[in-house]
Amino acid sequence: MQVARLALAMVLGIALPFLAQWLDRRRLAPPVRARSWNVATWGAALYGFGPLSMLGWFWTTRPRWRRVWSGGLATGGMVGVLQLVDVVLTFALGEPVEPTEIPVALAAATAGGIVLLGAMELVVAVRRRLH
Repeated sequence: MQVARLALAMVLGIALPFLAQWLDRRRLAPPVRARSWNVATWGAALYGFGPLSMLGWFWTTRPRWRRVWSGGLATGGMVGVLQLVDVVLTFALGEPVEPTEIPVALAAATAGGIVLLGAMELVVAVRRRLH
């Protein structure tokens, strides 16, 4: 049962961010799409970081400061969906479920994403002022 949960988490951890980014990429304006990731970078980000690749995706495709909030919220939402699927699968397999894991994971991923991207945005703003 643990193997099934792990396998599903691995597959969904790559498939869900891919689907979200692919749909988002289709609606981007051509200049923004041109500065977004190429296929190799996109695949490496999805494989290496899974739902956390949403942070990098929004960093490269959104204007300043908007990318902080949208990236953090998208990452938190993605982690929340993965956590919810895991809880549903755990319940379906008849194992005990700890439902408090969902809000904790969602809050941690959202807050962490916003703090990380916000810090990066501040570094970029300071560097621009110094140069």
